[in-house]
Amino acid sequence: MHENTFERTYAIIVAAGSGTRMGTKTPKQLLKYGGKTVLEASVDAFVRCERVDDITVVSPADGSLDDIYKDILSGTGCDIRVVRGGDERPDSVCAGLLAAAEDADKRNISRDKAMVLIHDAARPGVDEEIIKSGMEAMTSCRAVTAAIPSVDSVRMISDTCTKSLKNEASYPIITSAYVPRELVYNVQTPQIFILDDILRAHEAARKDGFTGTDDASYAEHIGIEVGITKGSRANAKITTAEDLNLSVRVGAGYDVHRLVPGRDLILCGTPIPSNLGLDGHSDADVATHALMDALLGAAGLGDIGRHFPDTDERYRGVSSLELLKAVKKMLGNYTVGNVDITIIAEAPKLAPYNEEMRKNIADTLGMPQDAVNIKATTEEGLGFTGRGEGIAAFSACTIEGSL
Repeated sequence: MHENTFERTYAIIVAAGSGTRMGTKTPKQLLKYGGKTVLEASVDAFVRCERVDDITVVSPADGSLDDIYKDILSGTGCDIRVVRGGDERPDSVCAGLLAAAEDADKRNISRDKAMVLIHDAARPGVDEEIIKSGMEAMTSCRAVTAAIPSVDSVRMISDTCTKSLKNEASYPIITSAYVPRELVYNVQTPQIFILDDILRAHEAARKDGFTGTDDASYAEHIGIEVGITKGSRANAKITTAEDLNLSVRVGAGYDVHRLVPGRDLILCGTPIPSNLGLDGHSDADVATHALMDALLGAAGLGDIGRHFPDTDERYRGVSSLELLKAVKKMLGNYTVGNVDITIIAEAPKLAPYNEEMRKNIADTLGMPQDAVNIKATTEEGLGFTGRGEGIAAFSACTIEGSL
């Protein structure tokens, strides 16, 4: 068997779809997955793979997400190209292929010496092992696709039934036949090709009026055999909201600290001019502590005393924003939806510091500032807060995702 050698490897991440089946206003590639967007999670695996030389992300044809994509991708530390796709997936793939071909031509690299990996952004569970497995197979294959064995029993219906189902789903379907499960594999991406081959395959499909279900079918259309490489069940395609297994949880938190002389007053990471400060093992940021308890409560992870006990010298005098960062990591795949904090203090006046406090919380949690709300109120001279003996804080939050 021949052996391929490649001078450059291109990755094309197709993110041009609208994701209408998700039933959300936000395109699915911008939804949260594992603390990132679906797009970021998909791209990250290719960024980490040292053998990938060039990455192109294909955005919607109308350019509506170009700036958002560029902003997201700027955080990867990698120079990633964004090109606009077309109305249909093959058009979007071709846009990415042409960008790769143009780059290869500029570098005087023959298109049959360039490898191209085509991946759906809607598969954020891709990892380096899947990518490397496919690339290694390309030393002796002209095309490969990641795939996994079917775990379901499979039946095949007749062509007549297929045509009728396109018009109207009619059940039960009487005519069907058993297919041995061990012969069936579920196809995933990335699918990997020689750049010249897949360009020719798409061109031939356009001329012949052929419509395939994936890029591997286009390669087969011009007689190229497609090999199967190891995929993963984690590399499933996100099509509907159920695929993300999203859940929304609500948390509530409360904390109180005594006011004493000789201590700084810190609220939501912001120093507040005051003759009295809050007493505590850390910086005693009562508002941030209430938020931490709310987040931990939403995730079912106990409270701050469990994770940051006042008997541990590591936390003496520590900034509560640093502790908030640690709590955020504990949330796993959950992302913070919104935060509401109420600070109860007779003095000082906190309104002048509201925006700085909101910004500190938003930056620490990596969320929009307009999703953070902070209020301050008094108790009209009643109780320990009214007497100026201490400050209390309540917090509520939502988190979304899966632990």
